[in-house]
Amino acid sequence: MGARTTASLTRAAGLVLASLSALMPNGSRAQIVQSWSHSAPFGDASGAVAVGDTLMFVNNNEDAVLRLYARYPTVACPAAIYSLNVQPGLGLTGTDLTVDLESAVKLEDDNGTRIFWLGSLGNSANGNLRPNRSRLFATQVIGDGTGSPPYRLGYLGRYDQLRDDIIAWDVNNLHGLGANYFGLAASAASGVSPKLVKGLNVEGLALAPNGTTAYIGFRTPLVNGNGPTTSNSPRTHALIVPLLNMPDLATGNPSPGPGAAQFGAPIVLPLGSRGIRSIDRTATGEYLITAGPADVVSHPPVAPLNFRVFRWSGHPLAVPVELATSFAASESPEACLPPAAPIVATSVAQFINDDGGSTCWRSMTCPIGVAVGSLEVGTEPKSSSDVHFSRPPSPCPAHDRVTFAIDIPREQWVELTIQDVEGRRVATLWSGVLGAGEHDFSWSGATTGAFRPRAGIYWARLRAAAVKEARSFSWLR
Repeated sequence: MGARTTASLTRAAGLVLASLSALMPNGSRAQIVQSWSHSAPFGDASGAVAVGDTLMFVNNNEDAVLRLYARYPTVACPAAIYSLNVQPGLGLTGTDLTVDLESAVKLEDDNGTRIFWLGSLGNSANGNLRPNRSRLFATQVIGDGTGSPPYRLGYLGRYDQLRDDIIAWDVNNLHGLGANYFGLAASAASGVSPKLVKGLNVEGLALAPNGTTAYIGFRTPLVNGNGPTTSNSPRTHALIVPLLNMPDLATGNPSPGPGAAQFGAPIVLPLGSRGIRSIDRTATGEYLITAGPADVVSHPPVAPLNFRVFRWSGHPLAVPVELATSFAASESPEACLPPAAPIVATSVAQFINDDGGSTCWRSMTCPIGVAVGSLEVGTEPKSSSDVHFSRPPSPCPAHDRVTFAIDIPREQWVELTIQDVEGRRVATLWSGVLGAGEHDFSWSGATTGAFRPRAGIYWARLRAAAVKEARSFSWLR
């Protein structure tokens, strides 16, 4: 795609978003740019993986059928292009055969393209034990997008003991924070509903920055962000448990366990007292976290009983940045397909909606390019001849010094500042005229006033004439 075409698309996207904003009544929170509907016996779509540019595999939490859909169908509620019922391979027992599939992640390596699918690990809504929901299994993607169907799936294997292993990891202090630090055994106990903030329910799965470890994101329990989680401690943070050996687990039928899963250091994130409904890696290696309440959304949606989207670097000490994206009370986004390009001010992502049993479920694109407080996220320069970051902040994360560079096509006034996630100016690195060429800058934590930087996300923000551009980095000191 040429530079002129890309710029035209960017301007067009901006005009679409601006037009939608102008048409919205005051106080409206609807932000859907475009929406589609898709057919399934149950409308509880809850996990999705993009394949090719225009297709997606989607799971449903009411059956064990994996379906291939067009992401942007031209008619309402079309049927799936292809489907695979994996129930025969999952070894389900008892009378309730619900697998409660909630998340999926794609792994591309020397073994081809595989998709890993994960159940909720939770009890039933009434608190009854449901071991069938502890399945982690893998499928192989077959096809190159040209056949009929363009892609198929081949079942590979499963692991049945992930819930047992995670609970044992917490009970036996295998994370080193103290026995029962997160209280997972109590959260998973018979009689405890997964829809309580103290319950247990997994809805997020993504590859970690190293490309092999998996991040398991918990809808519940919410945990204490400042110490052990007890019956009296505040439950304000979302929990991520890194799974170090996901590919090794889903090879047998089933792979032997319990005790086979290996876990890394846990991560707790402040998401406004919300749990993780989806966590998805972007084209640039960052993450979009769709966060929501433990149970239902309030009417009208009010924090923390509403859905929000956060941008996160993936580093355990980095603080997620809340985006301006919001959803109506009728919308329940439980999966996200990030854009294939770096996120800029006009970017949109496609969200998969859990429509609660309807035979037609929805997907929708929503804007994700602007942070709360109107700090523009990764805004591209107006053209290649404008002032822009020629080198992004590095290293990331930074311990005691971060460096970057800007390129100036002609002598002009520019301003370069450091801001925190709330949009507060931390330091001014330059404000004045600079000559043409590339200019190096660095920041070692020095600030104006009494502010002292803490570990978290910061922004290098550039202004020059009509150009506004921001680049994020993690600060660990």
